[in-house]
Amino acid sequence: MKLTTTRNLLRRRAFLFTLFLLSVALSLQAQMLFSENMTMKIDSSKPIQGTFSAMVNFKTEHEDLFEVKTFSNLNILLASRHVINLMGRFEFTTYGSKITVDEGDLHAEYRYLLRPSFEVYPYVEAQWAGTRGLIRKVSTGVQARYRPIHTEHSLMFFTTALFYEAEDWKNLSGDTLSPPYGYNRNIRLHLSTSYRHRLSDKWEITATAIHQANPRYYFSRARFGGALDLKFHLSKVVGLRGTYRFIYDTSPVVPMRKMLIFTNAFLDIAF
Repeated sequence: MKLTTTRNLLRRRAFLFTLFLLSVALSLQAQMLFSENMTMKIDSSKPIQGTFSAMVNFKTEHEDLFEVKTFSNLNILLASRHVINLMGRFEFTTYGSKITVDEGDLHAEYRYLLRPSFEVYPYVEAQWAGTRGLIRKVSTGVQARYRPIHTEHSLMFFTTALFYEAEDWKNLSGDTLSPPYGYNRNIRLHLSTSYRHRLSDKWEITATAIHQANPRYYFSRARFGGALDLKFHLSKVVGLRGTYRFIYDTSPVVPMRKMLIFTNAFLDIAF
């Protein structure tokens, strides 16, 4: 009985701590993939597992506008302690007969479980987002992740990473002489915490808070991020998921909004 009470107290504290970090980041008023929210749990009994998510939007304007957002997450279990994780996100738009890929990203990591609660993994990712002026971004680094809480209903991770990023930006707020219009070549330190709580057999919530900065300018040129996912399981395979993401970049490469917010709703299919 005492052990159960202690576990409940730990879950409650962890949940409040994560919400506190999210509220701090929001009060402080760029570019993150929030892969932490999608790599919380792996089933060791399945050699191949993952999810596929999709969202569709249709409008009748001067031409028919059709938007599709897809997200895929694939885990390949090589052994009991080795996992290859592949993630991809694409946003397509068709306007009449014209088809464009508005934005997308690719993420790959090799996870090695040193101990049941501790893992390290190198990763590489690429991203582009024309609507925000991000022509291309490539980053690579090494992450370490520690799991202080792992119960039937709760899961929590602390993550740290050192990575290199290269970004090319286009200035959407004015004219300049020659492309690309902004460069970023930087080494950053990544700190984050993620918490997932199963509210019931059907409902599940996941929250993540992120801080990224060059070690020389830890607070003056920092990048903050937060993510909140709420999922409803229709069955073991199909679910509905609403997502909220924000990025606050204190020192953007080109003139743009410092605060970016993204909200989406997806249909998830697990395998």
